[in-house]
Amino acid sequence: MAQDVYIDQLPAVEVHQLYRAMDFLLEAAEAIQREVFWTLANLFNLEVDVIFFDTTTAYFEIEGEDADGLRRWGHSADDHPKMAQVVIGLP
Repeated sequence: MAQDVYIDQLPAVEVHQLYRAMDFLLEAAEAIQREVFWTLANLFNLEVDVIFFDTTTAYFEIEGEDADGLRRWGHSADDHPKMAQVVIGLP
């Protein structure tokens, strides 16, 4: 990751710390989404009737799918057929 993304002091972060941060974000996802929504709605004085949700895929160069089904065979948006895929969604 240090070669693809610049994050100040990244070499000082161990991978298990990143996994713990992802676990925290997953557990707090609903509260974070609600807070971001209301903060932006109030900031821009918005009336919201519809929220759009967009998805894309990312591929993994692995031997096969995960047992839990998170990564599945598919065709990614960046033209990598027959690679394990994960769907990513952004509102």
